[in-house]
Amino acid sequence: MATGDNKLLLQLVQKLGLAHYESLAPKATELQRLLEIRSSSGMMSSLGDYAKATICIDLASSLLGLPFDTDTAMKLSGLRKTAYANGRRTLEKVLDINKTLGIGEICVQVGVTQVQQEAATLLEAYKQYAGQGGAGIDFSHPQYATMAVFQACKRQKVKPPKTKLLPFSHLKPAQWSMLEKNWEKFLATGAADMGPKGANTRGVVVKELAARGEEEQANGGGSSAARKHASPEKIEPYQSWKKRMLEKAYRELELQRGSG
Repeated sequence: MATGDNKLLLQLVQKLGLAHYESLAPKATELQRLLEIRSSSGMMSSLGDYAKATICIDLASSLLGLPFDTDTAMKLSGLRKTAYANGRRTLEKVLDINKTLGIGEICVQVGVTQVQQEAATLLEAYKQYAGQGGAGIDFSHPQYATMAVFQACKRQKVKPPKTKLLPFSHLKPAQWSMLEKNWEKFLATGAADMGPKGANTRGVVVKELAARGEEEQANGGGSSAARKHASPEKIEPYQSWKKRMLEKAYRELELQRGSG
């Protein structure tokens, strides 16, 4: 790489406020060198030096899990939002960058680390919900982790930075809207009420119902007639019984919610 290109990259790292991350400039430089080797003159004709250097810094930050100010980057690159997103995708393909960002990295990069735990909980609940149909869904696609962060922001009354999140999802706006509607249906079922928002509803009722079951077990496991006919060989193992009682508690809760 020419010295001038390296100087430009270092200046951009400085302007993006990332100079204190010592690992960033070497990684971005590595990507820029690889880009020069792999790209033909025609492929990169729409991107100037500033744009290519800025996007290399963006991708390096993503790979290292560092925060990145996309708004400032777009100004420095001289590109509009759509052109920047397209340029970023092109460089990802040329450089063969297919690393899937996790919820933690996404939260760090968009500045909403306070919703990380709920986003992880939501994603696990969504996997169970969406996986019930038996379809082979690739949950490693970044759209799911990104949408989990978006929904966690909404639930915690944090303004979700949709414009910053959308590029992480690798979806077009129309596709994002479809996924958002799907998540709204999922959230409407109440299946996600296991985090802070649902702690005083679902969790409490389930604990009460499960406690009621434990009391029955302690008192002999039901009516005297049932106890009379039970044989020692058929005593249910505690873990199996506990699992069955929790499932029963959830079913009763769903019935209560449905009639409420």
